[in-house]
Amino acid sequence: MHAFAPFANASATPTVRQTTSKRQQTSSRSNAIARVVRANARSNDAEDAVGDATTRRRAIATLFAGAVGTAGAVGSAKADVQDYLSNLLVEKPPPPKREILLPDLEVKPLTREEGYRGTTGANKSKAQIEFAQFIAPIIEENIDMDFGSYFRLALADLGTFSVVGKKNGLNGSIRFELDRPENAGLKPAFNSIEKIKKAVDAKTTQPITYADLIAIVPHFAARRQFKADYMEEVGDDKNYEFLFIGTNPFLGAKIRIGRRDADGPDPEGLIPLVDGNAEDFIAWFRRMGLGPNELAALAPYIYEDRQKGIDICAQDGTCARLLDVYETQRILGKRAPGPAVTIIKNLKQCTDQCIPGGPLSVAPAQLDPLYVDYAFIKGGGEIPRISASGAYPGSIYDSGSKLAMQLRASQAEQRAQAAAAAGN
Repeated sequence: MHAFAPFANASATPTVRQTTSKRQQTSSRSNAIARVVRANARSNDAEDAVGDATTRRRAIATLFAGAVGTAGAVGSAKADVQDYLSNLLVEKPPPPKREILLPDLEVKPLTREEGYRGTTGANKSKAQIEFAQFIAPIIEENIDMDFGSYFRLALADLGTFSVVGKKNGLNGSIRFELDRPENAGLKPAFNSIEKIKKAVDAKTTQPITYADLIAIVPHFAARRQFKADYMEEVGDDKNYEFLFIGTNPFLGAKIRIGRRDADGPDPEGLIPLVDGNAEDFIAWFRRMGLGPNELAALAPYIYEDRQKGIDICAQDGTCARLLDVYETQRILGKRAPGPAVTIIKNLKQCTDQCIPGGPLSVAPAQLDPLYVDYAFIKGGGEIPRISASGAYPGSIYDSGSKLAMQLRASQAEQRAQAAAAAGN
């Protein structure tokens, strides 16, 4: 153990010294690095302080500039609002109309055989209503007799009707029967119908039938008398159309047209006006498919002497009670529409039902009804189609769409104005 001790002590002393020297060197380097870091930190702090001061100055300058800009924007907005409000009071010219170009309306008339197979029943019915509306003012202008005269003529024509077999009836055959005893005194009324027919035919493309005029003229004549009575009672007619709407031929009691004329007279002896009694009258109306209601309502107009018809019908108990009801209505006064509606309703019942073939013989049930013109129409953005229109001049052109017609009219007006401006 002791022999080896000096050797052990000698080797240990230099190692300790070397370790101490290395530690001192490391510590010196660490201190130097720390001094450099502190110096850099102080430099950076100085630069940050300078940067913060610069940033604050820039922010203050920006805020100041923004405040100035905002004040200017508010002043500018106020000026804009004032200009807008002042411009509202200035009258400005209307903007120019935009020209709408449409292709020309192509209308090719068709034969009846070509046309009626390509149109609907509703279209044909509408065309007949348009025809009736077209001729209504012509009829009203030419009426020169009272309702009773026209009704007696209608009764003489429809009075031959038989509901069994739906034969005879209102077919214009009265023009061949005016010399019969039961038809005495009807020539003036028929002459008036002739005059109205000539006036209507002069302004339409298809002649109206005697049967239709004999059926619908009493309707217009009755309304004319109702209006005169109402004005006599009330003093003006401002409420007439509203109160008497039930007698209006196109809104309330709608008239029907499309009856065809006979080529000769109906059989004789079917109308018991000469020496007839109440029983004869009831049997007469029953044969036509009518009853005591129609007979009592129209009794005052069967003869030229109003009281004669009333007295004959009053011989029957049922008719007498109905006559009392209708007389009570008349007592209400001329301003009440009740009696007028009663007359029109029963008149329509007779003239619409008592025709050859029955009511279904009047359009739109007919495949080829009267008073209709047919045409092939194309143009103005419309789908090409076959159209049925009222048989009066220009009616085919009215069957184009309303919008297209309005646009064409506007376009024509613009062109006329441009041409006038160019001429000046």
